Amino acid sequence: MKVVAVSGTRADWGLLQPVLALLRDDSRFELEILVTGQHLTPGMRSTEAIEAAGFAITHRVDMGLPTGGEDDGALCAATGRATAGVGAALAASAPDLMLVLGDRYEILGAVTAALLSKVPVAHIAGGDVTEGAFDDAIRHAVTKMAALHFTTTEEAAARVRQMGEDPARVFVTGSPGIDMVLATPHMSRSDFFAAVGLPDQRPTFAITLHPATLSRDNAAMARAMLDALKAFPEAGLLFTGSNADPEATILDEMIHAFVADRDNAVFHASLGSARYFSALAHCDLVLGNSSSGLYEAPSFGIPTVNIGDRQARRVRAASVIDCAAEPGAIRTASRSRIGPSLAGSSSSPKRATDPSVKTPASAT
Repeated sequence: MKVVAVSGTRADWGLLQPVLALLRDDSRFELEILVTGQHLTPGMRSTEAIEAAGFAITHRVDMGLPTGGEDDGALCAATGRATAGVGAALAASAPDLMLVLGDRYEILGAVTAALLSKVPVAHIAGGDVTEGAFDDAIRHAVTKMAALHFTTTEEAAARVRQMGEDPARVFVTGSPGIDMVLATPHMSRSDFFAAVGLPDQRPTFAITLHPATLSRDNAAMARAMLDALKAFPEAGLLFTGSNADPEATILDEMIHAFVADRDNAVFHASLGSARYFSALAHCDLVLGNSSSGLYEAPSFGIPTVNIGDRQARRVRAASVIDCAAEPGAIRTASRSRIGPSLAGSSSSPKRATDPSVKTPASAT
């Protein structure tokens, strides 16, 4: 069986990789990799990481995204180019199945091409809910265009069945991101801090802020977070870049300016799986609104402060605390998660060791 797997961002690649490794190494499957979206934007080196992991990229579909993807009209045009480009790749390749993960506009364009090309789609992570982003609607649209469904939780599976999908084609498989966590070696603490260019100090925050795509003022959210972080001058601040979504460039530019004035902060557009999971192993707090704070971080016993409503109604562990996108709320939530022992001293970290702090169902 020929399977074409589509990846549009570094984030979905990290989740797809353990599944694709199994397909690549199984003689019953012929695997092709199609990359698009953020992978092909200027300065992004994620395709090098894909090839370094032992995968050959078969198709490259350049959507012509502006850096950061901040213009709504340009995003619409880019999604159309994704549909056209993926359609051409499917016509040339004639695969038996397309494999996709998640809920992004790049994937919507690819799955639209598959539907019109009569190529069945296998969809990972359908049935989830994130009411603060247009990803929520895209995810459900992809579900209705897909033939096979691999969900992260039973709750998500029930939602997919409720949408009218054949129960015999709905499988609860958990999040493949947890498989990636288990398979990826972590760097030593000293090697990690040297690699990211930060001094080893306590606490250290791992910070990723994506645009909430239903909002028209993501800059206000970023200002609130950065203002809150001024209350932690003793903390190391490790920022990673935003997705290629509307207003993403604005957020990244604000963070660049913030980092430029501080010795305790660094910005990396992308860490890659090994460094990112090492960050979760060695940092003391995840801050922002990335799904990784809800999916992967609990497996490391690291607390998460989730800002705003981008992840509204997504399943979360007890180690996650939600707060409004306001400086005072973010400061209070962060202090509550790192504890007094790290809120101004170099004492040992207070990790999420309470028995009630469990890995979310998506990770089991």
